Amino acid sequence: MKLKTLATIGASWLALASVAAAQQAAQPADERERRIQELEQRLADIEAQLNDLKASSAADVADVRRVASEAPVVTVANGRPAIASANGDFRFALRGLVQYDYAHYEQDGAQTPDNRRGDTAAASDLNSGGNFRRARLGFEGTAFRDWNYALIYELGGTGTEGSQITQAYLEYAGYKPWENAAPLRFRIGAWATPTGLEDATSNTESLFLERPAAAELVRGLAGGDGRTGVGVFANGDRWYWSGVLTGATVANSGEFDEQTGFLGRVALLPLRGESYGVHLGANLAGVLEPADTDASTADLQRIRLRERPELRNDTTRFVDTGNLLADGALAYGLEAGAFWNNFYAAGEIYQIDVSRTGAGAVDPEFGGWYVQGAWTLTGERRRWSAANGGFQGVRPARSFSPGDARWGAWELAARYSTLDLNFHEGALGAAPIAGDTVRGGEQTITTLGLNWYPNNTVRFLLDYQWVEIDRLDPEDAAAIVAAVPGVGAQIGQDYQAVALRTQVAF
Repeated sequence: MKLKTLATIGASWLALASVAAAQQAAQPADERERRIQELEQRLADIEAQLNDLKASSAADVADVRRVASEAPVVTVANGRPAIASANGDFRFALRGLVQYDYAHYEQDGAQTPDNRRGDTAAASDLNSGGNFRRARLGFEGTAFRDWNYALIYELGGTGTEGSQITQAYLEYAGYKPWENAAPLRFRIGAWATPTGLEDATSNTESLFLERPAAAELVRGLAGGDGRTGVGVFANGDRWYWSGVLTGATVANSGEFDEQTGFLGRVALLPLRGESYGVHLGANLAGVLEPADTDASTADLQRIRLRERPELRNDTTRFVDTGNLLADGALAYGLEAGAFWNNFYAAGEIYQIDVSRTGAGAVDPEFGGWYVQGAWTLTGERRRWSAANGGFQGVRPARSFSPGDARWGAWELAARYSTLDLNFHEGALGAAPIAGDTVRGGEQTITTLGLNWYPNNTVRFLLDYQWVEIDRLDPEDAAAIVAAVPGVGAQIGQDYQAVALRTQVAF
């Protein structure tokens, strides 16, 4: 419209100029002078209109550019929808995760006594079949550039794990005391702070279906999904540290005074190159005040250490200390890991000390460790992330597309892990010593895995496990006589399992 107006004004200006030239030749001098003045005035008016149009057009263009620059930016990266302001001060992204596991257990015939004593009566018939390990939906984002937030909800996982909040926190990340480091992050709410090296890798990028048993047990001591707390996090390009005071999980029940605990961790990448990196770290987790689980006015503080094998289709916890009267616990961990081109290896070792209460009680010590490795057949690497102080998962260089002869990423993996919850367990057939003996059992698992990553959103993990459980019956003589014969009988077992995970995560 404005271009048409400019053309009309231009044509008018030319017409006036032509009329002026013709009239100048035919009229007397005074008349010509008057006419010239009129034409000059008209030309001045036209010029003023042109200037007004130019200014208006420039303002309109500036408005269009301003509106365009302030328009939200919508993206979909790796299947994750996100919307952000143009200046980056605000961001909102959806998060989703679905993991479906199918497992088959190979066991010997029924045994007596059974290792599920106190839980169920069929540990020799584990649950083969399918299970939704995780089904989560939520969002995360940033407000006013320096405030981060997240809300993730678990819609229902394995057997005994119901729907619950796994993340709900507010974080301030606007204070940067060190020039060559990321801003400090101050967080409050509920989330899962990395308690060790394996925990620093997201469960959407883990090497196997489950974390090593020792790492998972320590994770649940004062951390884990939905653990409430307040903490601070810092990292540079090659280092990470965190410190968190924790409370109960958001799904806690049967507690009349909640647990209080803490988590501390430091991780370093002392050696790094384009094709290699070496990780070293240490972690500390503790229970400062165990939960009071007694509804009466008396305090009944207990700590119970137990863990499932590294597969969740069946919820049996083969190793279990039972409830120990205690006023605290402390877990120490050392970490090491490395990658070199498409090879990756990592391991951790833990010691757990429990401070028992009661006359003559002896403080027990437990422990566990694991070592694992992987070789990516298609050449991708598991790189180190300073934000969590751990290794990231595999991201395929070329997404699956058979028509283009592209097959995604393929990976071979192996792990050996052990978790020992025995303390002065005594000999086979011997009665336990009150206040001293803990017959939690020892669990050893060897796992081989084949992983396929068609793209950054979809994953398939196939694991084969050899599980060995060595455990003496923890009941005292009177309970044993009433239930099954034999004081301190062997109630462990060996079995194999194969499992396949199908995952979609964004």
